[in-house]
Amino acid sequence: MRPLSFLPLLLLPYLLTAQSIQPGIDAIVSDPLLAGASIGIDVMDLETGARIASHDPGRSLIPASTQKLITTGVALKLLGDDHRFPTRLKAQGRIENGVLYGDIIIVGGGDPTLGSPVMPAASRRDGLLKTFVAQIQAAGIQEVNGAVIGDDSHFGTAGVAMDWPWADLGNYYGAGSYGLNWHDNLYYLDLTQRQTLGSTPPIRGTRPNVPDLTIENELRTAARGSGDNAYIYGAPFNYRNFLRGTIPAGTGRFTIKGSLPDPARQAAHELEMALKAAGIDVTLPASGIGRARLIAPDGPELELYQHTSPTLLEIAQRTNFKSVNLYAETLLREINVANKVAVAENNTMQTLLDELENGLALNLEAVQLLDGSGLSPRNYFPAAFMTAYLRSMKDNESFLSTIPVAGRSGSMRNRLKGTSAEGRLYAKSGSLNGARCFAGYAFRADGKKLAFSIMINNYTADGRELNRMMNQFLLLLCQP
Repeated sequence: MRPLSFLPLLLLPYLLTAQSIQPGIDAIVSDPLLAGASIGIDVMDLETGARIASHDPGRSLIPASTQKLITTGVALKLLGDDHRFPTRLKAQGRIENGVLYGDIIIVGGGDPTLGSPVMPAASRRDGLLKTFVAQIQAAGIQEVNGAVIGDDSHFGTAGVAMDWPWADLGNYYGAGSYGLNWHDNLYYLDLTQRQTLGSTPPIRGTRPNVPDLTIENELRTAARGSGDNAYIYGAPFNYRNFLRGTIPAGTGRFTIKGSLPDPARQAAHELEMALKAAGIDVTLPASGIGRARLIAPDGPELELYQHTSPTLLEIAQRTNFKSVNLYAETLLREINVANKVAVAENNTMQTLLDELENGLALNLEAVQLLDGSGLSPRNYFPAAFMTAYLRSMKDNESFLSTIPVAGRSGSMRNRLKGTSAEGRLYAKSGSLNGARCFAGYAFRADGKKLAFSIMINNYTADGRELNRMMNQFLLLLCQP
C-alpha cells in the first residue's frame, strides 16, 4: 500500500473511516459465538454512495422488522405525510317515530389506530363509542330494528400474509389488518398465576369481552422469573383458540395479548352494547359485513358521523418506534388501495415493489418481500439493498423522523445512552427466531454521514452476547 501522504486528500476520510469500522466488522464475523451464522453487513457513505466497510453485503438474509423502514418510507412517499384514514358511521333504512328499520353500520376506511389503547394521537374506544351513541341519538334514533354491522370491505378479508406461522396468528403481533380495525386488533387475556410448577394457571377473562371466543387452556406454570412463554394459537375469523406454553410461577395477575378474530364484528358488538346501555334496543346480533344481512334494508343511507385518524406521518412514527406489525400491514394495503389494486389482491406486494424498482431505481434481483411488517420468515434481501434504499431516502426529513434515535426515542431510547451514538444514531431493530438486524443512519461528530445495515441470521449465540456485539458495532459507527 502506498503511504497515506500520497493518496488524494479526498480519499483520506473514506479510508480512515474504513480503517476504524472494518476491523469491528471482522471481529463480529470471526467471533466463535457466531460460528455457522449467516451474516451480511454494509456501511455506505450517504453522500457519495461509496462502500465504507462490509461483509458479504450481497447475501440475501431475513430482515425481520427492519423491513418496516421500507414500508413506511414508501407509504410516506406515495400517500403523503398528511394522509388520514376515515371511519364513517351510517344508518341504513328508514326512521319512523324514533325507530330505525334497518342497520347501524360502522364503515371502516382502514384506520389502524381506531380505538387504540396505546397510540397517543388516537381516540380511545370508550370515547369513540360515546361519540357514536351521541350521534345516533342526535339523529332521533331510539330503537334499532336491525343490527349493528362492522363494514371491513375497504381492504377485504386477506388481513394476514399467506406464510405467517400459526404460532403468531393468535397473538397480538400476528393480528391482521382489515378495512375496519379496532383496539389495535387485540384483546388482553388475564391469567391467575400459580405457585406449583406444572400446574395450569386459570383464565380470568379477556379485556374487552370477546363474544363467542373459547380458549382451550393448556398452559403450564414454569419457574419464577422464566418470563412470558405463552402462545395463543388461533386464526382470523376463528373463535376456538388454544393457549399453550408457560408463564412464571407467582401469586398475581399475569396478562398476555391475543389477536381479535374479527375486529369488525368486535367493533359492532361493542357499539351494540353501548347502545343498549344508553337505552337504545337493537333487535339483531352484531356482525361483520361478510356476516351481515343478505338483503339490505329498505330506505336511504344516512351518514351520521365521520371520524378521521391521526396523520400517516404520526402512524409511521409509531410503526417504527414501537415496531407495530398491524400499522405496517395497514400502510401496505392502503398503498394498494391508492393504486386501485383489486380488493382480493390487497395484501400483495407489487405496488411497493414497483415503487422500489421504478420510483427509487433500486435493484430487486436478490429481493423477496411477502408482507409489510417483516413478520414473514420468507422475506429476504441483501444488506446492500437496504443501504441503497436508505440512501435513496436520505433527503426525506419526514422519513428520518420515524426512525428511533439512540438514547432518545422509540426502541433505541435506552440503548447507547450517554455514548457518542446518543442523538447521532438513527436505527430500526428487527428480530425473529434466529434473525437479528439493525438498519439506519449514523451522523458522526466528524461530519461523516453513513447508511448501514447489519443482518445476522441462523445464530445460536446467547441473546445477551449478540446484543453486546450489536451495541459495539452501532457505537463504532458513531466514533470518529
